[in-house]
Amino acid sequence: MPSVRRVSHEFLQRRGLTTVFGNPGSNELPFLARLPAGFRYVLGLHEGAVVGMADGYAQASGRPVLVNLHAASGSGNAMGALTNAVASRTPLVVVAGQQVRPAVGPEANLANVDAPALMKPLVGWAAEPTCAEDVPRALAQAVFEAELRRRPTYLSVPYDDWAAEAGENSRAVLDRRVERASAPSADQGRRLAERVAAARRPALVLGGDIDSAGLFDSAVRLAERLGGPVWAAPSLFRLPFPNRHPLFRGVLPAGIAPISAALEGHDLVLVLGAPVFRYHEYLPGRYLPPGTELVQVTEDASAAARAPMGEALVADPGAVIELLLERLGSPAATAGPYRPVPEPAVADDGVRLHPEQVFAALRDELPEDTAYVVRVDLDERRLVAPDGPAAARLVLLPGGRWPQISG
Repeated sequence: MPSVRRVSHEFLQRRGLTTVFGNPGSNELPFLARLPAGFRYVLGLHEGAVVGMADGYAQASGRPVLVNLHAASGSGNAMGALTNAVASRTPLVVVAGQQVRPAVGPEANLANVDAPALMKPLVGWAAEPTCAEDVPRALAQAVFEAELRRRPTYLSVPYDDWAAEAGENSRAVLDRRVERASAPSADQGRRLAERVAAARRPALVLGGDIDSAGLFDSAVRLAERLGGPVWAAPSLFRLPFPNRHPLFRGVLPAGIAPISAALEGHDLVLVLGAPVFRYHEYLPGRYLPPGTELVQVTEDASAAARAPMGEALVADPGAVIELLLERLGSPAATAGPYRPVPEPAVADDGVRLHPEQVFAALRDELPEDTAYVVRVDLDERRLVAPDGPAAARLVLLPGGRWPQISG
């Protein structure tokens, strides 16, 4: 199993962040150990000079630049120069050392207590990973957030994390690419269309943003053009696809392992209008099955930056849907008829109304485009199951017995 340091160094190499500006201390030495050939460390004797050099280098190169600072003291010394970087919208990625995890709580010497708060509100994003295994993903998010926001970001890393094992999913960040466009550029559109067209067994995952943006019917047309199965993203807050459509497979389970199992056999997963993914129950496993690639399209830049795997395009999902409909041609076969409306379940006592009876009565009496707002718990997934009673427009609100399941 590779170390956190090794995966992080490889990620930085692949992203071209091999020139590091810094003034390190003891907390930063584990990160600098075994720095691969090709890295260049530019040493400054004061953090203000370090950030100033990095700011100029980033502006001249047009690329994010890595800054290496020492715990709270070095970070504090850099804040004056950071104000210039913020005003210049410079994408600096500041990585600072932290005491070993057991020493932070007792506030040992060189511990940076509440490290992310120290740098706010100057930086656009700040974090300290909750465990060593999350360091490569958090480092990737720091880079992508800096690129997307055009603003410095800050990551505090306990120095014992660098030598820890990275975990089986850590290498998923190495091939990540996050791009931004209000509408895809000609090159982005071509690459995406070619990738989707070349997929042998594509799958579509739709989030609540699809329905919020009025793309419900467009999503149906795209799904029928692709001819593959459609899932709703986990932790759903709006139903983005007709649940009785023959291609609908239901809501993805909100766990790492079961999502991977559900997507088994698909070579490409296209996620539109959803984070990747909003897990709930911790069921560890591979993020994706072997041979499966994922492409996310969302207007939420933060969701794109923090995703642990796949490629992302920060763009209007509606523009992407129209682009794909234009370029993919006619569907190979018709999707078939919708599933019949099921008979509503009946309460056990035969006296009370079952919720499905209420839905059936409303469906029979109200216009077809009625939007329903429903309080729903995790054990009521049948409502939006492929054979469930849900209406075409459904807004899901969290139930009181469970943590929030809707966005």
